[in-house]
Amino acid sequence: MAAAVLLTTVVVAGAPVARAFGGPEAVARPTTYVIRSGDTLWSIAERHAPSEDPRAVIHDIARLNGLDGEPLVPGRPLQLPA
Repeated sequence: MAAAVLLTTVVVAGAPVARAFGGPEAVARPTTYVIRSGDTLWSIAERHAPSEDPRAVIHDIARLNGLDGEPLVPGRPLQLPA
């Protein structure tokens, strides 16, 4: 009985730890970025994902944040794709 309780505890407590270390079942979550003065979607995309096409990253940022051409406001948080 004690072994079953210990096994259940390890499985339940271990799942979040495994996800945190990026195991195969890890869920990609967006990160938050706070807009700074002078930022553009292009500059944010290049900093956030330097090895990706900035146009695709800009599209994802706009979709995640419901942006439709309005200017970026310093201090506003943006969700960035994982």
